[in-house]
Amino acid sequence: MQSLPKRKGQDLNQLLKKASPDCIDLIRKMLTFDPNQRCSVQQAIEHKWFEKLHSETEEPVEKEMMAPFDFDFELYSLSTNEFKQLVYEEIELYHSEEAVNSYLKNR
Repeated sequence: MQSLPKRKGQDLNQLLKKASPDCIDLIRKMLTFDPNQRCSVQQAIEHKWFEKLHSETEEPVEKEMMAPFDFDFELYSLSTNEFKQLVYEEIELYHSEEAVNSYLKNR
């Protein structure tokens, strides 16, 4: 990623001309590349754009099964097949409690 040229993002106001300013603000916050600066799911739900839909009493909050970001694989040089396998395993973590348990046990 660091070897790629830096690019300026597209102007969302031009790209989404019919969207409201609140909608564009939320999209911009959700598409922020840096995960430390990107809005959380909770922040997105609480955003002004959703104010007519937001109801804390009706929104279940699920306990996180694991840490949201784990980029340990970036420490290694990987072949394409190894990278594909890691992506597959990462996807499994969001669909299988057994995969999460195995991951946490072997970490």
